[in-house]
Amino acid sequence: MIPFMPLAFIIIILYLIYNHVIKPYFLSPLSSIPNAHLTSPLSSYWIDRKRSTGTEVLAIYALHQKHGPIVRLGPKELSVNSIHGLRIIYTGAFEKHSFYNEIFVNFNTENLVGMVHNAPHAHQKRMLSKIYSKSFLQESNDLRSMSKVVLWERFMPILQKAGESGEVLNVLPLFQALGMDFISSFLFGLRDGTRYVLNIPEWKIWLEEYEKFKFLSREDRYMGFIEGWCLGLCEQTEASKKVDALKDEEKLPFTNPVVYSRLRQSLLTQKEHDPRPLNLAIASELLDHLVAGHETSGITFTYMMWELSQRPELQGELRKELLTLSPSLQYSTTDGENPLASPSAIDALPLLDAMVRETLRLHSPAPAQLPRVTPATEKGTSLHGYDNIPGGVRVSSTAYSLHRISEVYPRPLEWLPQRWLEAGDKIHDMRRLFWPFGSGGRMCLGSNFALQEIKLVMAAVYSNYTTSIVDDEGIDQDYAFIALPRGRKLMLRFIPIDE
Repeated sequence: MIPFMPLAFIIIILYLIYNHVIKPYFLSPLSSIPNAHLTSPLSSYWIDRKRSTGTEVLAIYALHQKHGPIVRLGPKELSVNSIHGLRIIYTGAFEKHSFYNEIFVNFNTENLVGMVHNAPHAHQKRMLSKIYSKSFLQESNDLRSMSKVVLWERFMPILQKAGESGEVLNVLPLFQALGMDFISSFLFGLRDGTRYVLNIPEWKIWLEEYEKFKFLSREDRYMGFIEGWCLGLCEQTEASKKVDALKDEEKLPFTNPVVYSRLRQSLLTQKEHDPRPLNLAIASELLDHLVAGHETSGITFTYMMWELSQRPELQGELRKELLTLSPSLQYSTTDGENPLASPSAIDALPLLDAMVRETLRLHSPAPAQLPRVTPATEKGTSLHGYDNIPGGVRVSSTAYSLHRISEVYPRPLEWLPQRWLEAGDKIHDMRRLFWPFGSGGRMCLGSNFALQEIKLVMAAVYSNYTTSIVDDEGIDQDYAFIALPRGRKLMLRFIPIDE
């Protein structure tokens, strides 16, 4: 007779083998899906290792190249790379993975990006969706006024000085600062927004603190440098509303704190139903807009200029298109006020649009996974013919892999703006796979703002200058969640265009 203790031990071992080896490998609804690694059905170690070393974006792309549109990354994790997957997962409104709540919540207070559940997200998004709509932005007098100041009075004199002296500029921090000045002015008004483009040394200190901030836990970054800075902007904006007269030396035109005012008023009307402290709910939300607004636009500016600087002939074609604008965006220090072409006219320029889209496709600022969780339903979820996928499975797509599906984007590793002009019947699928801002109900709120700002700035630059590369060492992206150049620089020379 087998002694009781050894028998119990054998039963436990068999139970563990069944639940942790046989079941996930052979009996799970995920068992027939191609595995990323031999150990993927048993452990998330392989994909977690890729994440910890910053190589998961390229590893996932290689997996889809080998295995097709769906791959199992871990015991309860899938990667999907297809239009079908986007429709099921993102348009289908799967809720966010807890990853977002751990990484993107500021002030220990939820914001739109950090909200896991769809209902509270939809409620808060309705507060802001109108003022970030394309029609509102194109008609906004506030945005037009602050764009004229930030572009003509702050930024273009810097390019003019560099162009006349032959100075070489590191465009990454400069254009990140420009992005911050644009978004902060829209949030807080021109007078309470940042002016970092005029103080790059101070801006570089901010960037150093922000690099640290990104890797801190929610608790460790609470009321630290970055959160304290943002809260200060909010408090300054609130205080400014109570001041009747401006200081004599303040000569900036007045623009409303568009986003701050709308969010504060909306939150006040439902204060009894929202347990979050009002000041922290506002600051948490607006800090996300500030960091996203400067970082992603700065990356896009940098890579569009890098690509164009290698193609003088395309710069010439773009300039011909830009000269059709009326009024033009040619900068003058002698003819009084510089006008702005209308946002709708700039948006309608086909070559400029193609260049921006192609830059966002090939050099997406956010190329990594955007994870969701399958819902718990009676029949489970079906993806690419694999049925009965249970609730609680982490599923995601990446812009990097989607943007390199060769059936939709031929020669996907090349920067080819003309693909958007010559797409023909393919344009529908190209636009459906175009994913720099995500898709569905959780799509980036600021996508219209970003595109309007990027097109305006690039139109102004190439209406007045040609650019050439002096140093692009380390220009390849690091493929973190927000993918900056590894070298954190791109050194360009700006050559004034002779009329």
